[in-house]
Amino acid sequence: MRCPKCLLCLSALLTLLGLKVYIEWASQPRLSKAYPGPQGSPPGPTPASLEPTLPANLSARLGLTGLLPLASWNQQQWRLETLPSADSTEAGGCQAWGAAAAAEIPDFASYPEDLRHFLLSAACRSFPRWLPAGSGGQVASCSASDVPYLLLAVKSEPGRFAERQAVRETWGRPAPGIRLLFLLGSPVGQGGPDLGPLVAWESHRYSDLLLWDFFDVPFNQTLKDLLLMDWVGRHCPDVAFVLHAQDDAFVRIPALLEHLRGLPPAWARGLYLGEVFTQAKPLRKPGGPFYVPGSFFEGDYPAYASGGGYVIAGRLAPWLLQAAARVAPFPFNDVYTGLCVRALGLVPRAHPDFHTAWPADRTAEPCAVRDLLLVRPLSPQDSIRLWKHLQDPQLQC
Repeated sequence: MRCPKCLLCLSALLTLLGLKVYIEWASQPRLSKAYPGPQGSPPGPTPASLEPTLPANLSARLGLTGLLPLASWNQQQWRLETLPSADSTEAGGCQAWGAAAAAEIPDFASYPEDLRHFLLSAACRSFPRWLPAGSGGQVASCSASDVPYLLLAVKSEPGRFAERQAVRETWGRPAPGIRLLFLLGSPVGQGGPDLGPLVAWESHRYSDLLLWDFFDVPFNQTLKDLLLMDWVGRHCPDVAFVLHAQDDAFVRIPALLEHLRGLPPAWARGLYLGEVFTQAKPLRKPGGPFYVPGSFFEGDYPAYASGGGYVIAGRLAPWLLQAAARVAPFPFNDVYTGLCVRALGLVPRAHPDFHTAWPADRTAEPCAVRDLLLVRPLSPQDSIRLWKHLQDPQLQC
């Protein structure tokens, strides 16, 4: 007579256990959606994320959910609608925005000097072109009959004449569907020699220098990106792809073109390609070039392609400008590009043949490089030597 009761109890226990498992399973996705947390990178691309979008509220996309950190950038981004568009030379507008943002940072005076200068003027993004005297040296717009497939946008500094010439003589030399431009700030530096006459001669000679009237310092690399995107939108809107690279990079253009032309059209339209970092964090050790104070930014970085070299679809230029107007300034241009791309609902695509931190003790031998797409840093001499070896039809590996 006791067995039926045992079976009844066992059945009840199994029913309760199954109900508990079901409740936990059903509640798990709801919890993950309600509290996604600011850590880590967004998931991989889906068909819905191949086209850029820019929602009215960027907080969720940029990871600003849950308890908001007190750090300056996080607070600014939370309440930011759009950055001021005033000219950089005006006393108000962007400069007033920077001063107000700095005033909210309690330990701002302890920040490194270059970081303080950046934050005070980070919202100033409208700078005139620096044009050499005379009529020569103007950078022509892309003509309707000669739209480049790939625009090579190479970041340089006024005094790096040898690096620019090495690019011109090697991977950046004229080729069908390719156009080369160098991005520079003012050649009239702070406390240094006036390189204006030399840069003016170079501009007249090659007509490939896009120069703007701002100090060419590391934290102004973002200005080159944004001003280039503005130039592309105005003067070369139909370019298929833009390669952003440093002047110490070496790029195998034929291999890169082959890769780009083989991409699925849906991927190509929203492309952001390079050596991708998905779990990068701010460096908190003072004194380093990538130091980020905890009072300025909290959280992990978004997934981003290394600024040493990456490719972006040309059609994204106006989209990136729109996103940048609504993403709070950040001192590192590649991280900032990652933030803007994330704001658009896109993600970077990693390629194993982008090497933006080539070891100094590893010689760039032709056989080690010939199957890669981009390598840096290389000296001008090494780039020219490598180029000559790779052009040799007798090269055997």
